[in-house]
Amino acid sequence: MNISLRKINEDNWRDCIRLKVRADQERFVASNENGLALAYAHKEMEPRGIYSDDKMIGFIMYAKDPDDGMYYINRFNIDEKHQGKGCGRKALELLLSQLKESGVESVDIIHKPDNDIAIKLYKSLGFELTEEKLNDDVISRMNL
Repeated sequence: MNISLRKINEDNWRDCIRLKVRADQERFVASNENGLALAYAHKEMEPRGIYSDDKMIGFIMYAKDPDDGMYYINRFNIDEKHQGKGCGRKALELLLSQLKESGVESVDIIHKPDNDIAIKLYKSLGFELTEEKLNDDVISRMNL
């Protein structure tokens, strides 16, 4: 399994919107259509397809906040057919490594407070829950 991150563009955006999480996870993530619309409206957003070899299996989006300079991940999901194989962990590790190499010192990840599976993954990678909130979401932070 060779995991890579590739820019979402005119050639692969349809693959991105076809990705689906399990029905019981839908309340934890916004649609990929919503994510791509957000990226269109906010040019600081960096939408990426998560690929296993040459097949898109997930979506992740990050940005540098133009107001405070903080980096954050605001979209992250793996298609239901590819969950439980370690792909999400590898994709996050890859993005975190790329951010660290580019000089980023810390990164936030925005998530639902009751998304226990995601929180367990984030903690295992070194994220720590903060007291900060964004609407109904909470923020976990990792120092790189």
